[in-house]
Amino acid sequence: MIYLTYNDQPSGIYSSQVIDVVKYLNSIQKEEKVKLVALISVRSFFRNKQKIKQQLPDATVLPMFPKAALWRVNYFVLSFIVKDKKVMARGPFAASLALRLKKAGKVNKVIFDARGAYKAELNEYDVVPNKTIKKEIEGIEKDVVLNSDFRLAVSGALVNYWKKEFNYNSDKHVIIPCTLSNYFTDEFPDEEKLKQIKTDIGFNVNDPVIVYSGSSAGWQSFSLVEKMLNEVFVRNIDVQLLWLTDHLNENSGFVKQFRNRIKTAWVKPAEVRNYLLAGDHGLLYREDSVTNQVASPVKFAEYLSCGLNVMISDGLGDFSEFVRKNNCGSVGYVSSVYKVSYESKLQNHKLAKQSLVKEGYKTDYLKLLQA
Repeated sequence: MIYLTYNDQPSGIYSSQVIDVVKYLNSIQKEEKVKLVALISVRSFFRNKQKIKQQLPDATVLPMFPKAALWRVNYFVLSFIVKDKKVMARGPFAASLALRLKKAGKVNKVIFDARGAYKAELNEYDVVPNKTIKKEIEGIEKDVVLNSDFRLAVSGALVNYWKKEFNYNSDKHVIIPCTLSNYFTDEFPDEEKLKQIKTDIGFNVNDPVIVYSGSSAGWQSFSLVEKMLNEVFVRNIDVQLLWLTDHLNENSGFVKQFRNRIKTAWVKPAEVRNYLLAGDHGLLYREDSVTNQVASPVKFAEYLSCGLNVMISDGLGDFSEFVRKNNCGSVGYVSSVYKVSYESKLQNHKLAKQSLVKEGYKTDYLKLLQA
C-alpha cells in the first residue's frame, strides 16, 4: 500500500502523524508493505527530502508541480510511480489524485485520510490564498468523501460534518484521533524529577504554570487566548506562563503587563516533552469555527501525556467532551488556576497512554489495511 501525502512539509506533526503511522502500520502486519510517497514543494526540496529520508529511508520523495492551481498536473508523475493497488491519501488533494489513478485503472482502492474540514479551513483561515483553489475545494472535498473506498476521520464531529455537508451515509470509516508521537511515550518521571525540570526552566517549584504549545497559525486564536490569560493572571498573582511557540506579540497589552511572568522557547519536536513536563495546565483555547469544531489537535494528547490538566474551549472536536467525561482539565473559561498534584499528573499520563496511543487503535488501523 502507498501512503500518499501532498504539499505536507516535514515537521513535528508530519513525523507524528505520517512517519510514525507508516512505521506503525508496517509493525502490525507483514503481508502488505506500506510505503510513503511524498510530494513536497520545490522550495527547499533537497533539504526537506533529506529530513523525510532520515526518518524513513525507503520513502519516495518527489517535487510537486509548482503553483497551487496546477496541482492536478502531479497526476502524471504519480502515474509512473504508483504501482501498488491501494493508496491511503492524506488530505483532499492527495485523495483526489489517487481517485484519478483509480479511474485510470492503476489503483483499486483509495482510503481518504481526512485531517479536518478543508472547505471551512481554506475559507475561514485563508491557508491557501488562491481563488481558484477556494472555488474548487468544496467539490474536491465532496468527491473524495463520497467516492473513496474507505475513510479515516480524526473525530466523530468530522463524520457528522460529512453527513451534514455532503449527505455522507456510509459506515466505511474509522475514527482515529491524532495520537502521541514516539517522543511522548516514555515512562512518566518521578516527582523529584518533575521538580528539577520545573526549576531548570526557571520556575519556582510551587508556581502554577500554564503552558501554551503550538504554531502561530490563525486557528490557534491568539486574541482569544490572550483575553482568557489576562483574566487568569489578574486574579492569580502567582501563575506563570510557558509560551512554546514561534511568535510572541511583544506589543500586546497582555504581554506588556505580564512580561515578567512569561518564559518563552521554540524548540525541536524531540525537546518539547521536557518543557511540557514543567507545567500544570495545557492551554487549548480556540474560537468557535467549523475548522475547530471538527479538529483533533495533537497538542491535547501531548499535554495529557505530560500530566497537564487541559484547559480547553467548548466544542473543540471530540476532546472537550473527553475532558468532561474524564475530569482531566476544565472546559470553557476559568477564573482560578492551581498547582496540579503529582498524583493527578500521573493519572493524566496514564489516561493518555490508555486512550491516545496508536496501539489503542490497532483494530481500526487493521481495518484500513484490510479495506
